[in-house]
Amino acid sequence: MTSAREPIEPDDVYEKVEWTTGRRLRRAAQSAGRTASTAGRTARLVAGAAAQSARTGARRAAAPGGAVDRAEERLDDLLGAAGERVPRRSERTDRAVATARATVHAGARGARRLLRS
Repeated sequence: MTSAREPIEPDDVYEKVEWTTGRRLRRAAQSAGRTASTAGRTARLVAGAAAQSARTGARRAAAPGGAVDRAEERLDDLLGAAGERVPRRSERTDRAVATARATVHAGARGARRLLRS
């Protein structure tokens, strides 16, 4: 029996733990395997949630009264207001505003079609 003041021999400590190189490598490989497996599951879950969120957002944007409709209405109103503020309006100004409005409507139709598909 050793007294409290005698140093512990390093051989005694090593024999109790005995971490061989092979054991360290196996332990590291097991840990890496668990980490990779967990990361893979997490990545699949996150990717699935992101895809679902994108589908939901696209459906809402394309729905009646959605973001596409609101943007179309605002742009139409802005173009109408801008056309009315032009001093010395002519037929040419009216055609330019009408063309811009037609382009906005066509773009909104295309966006709805794209988001609904």
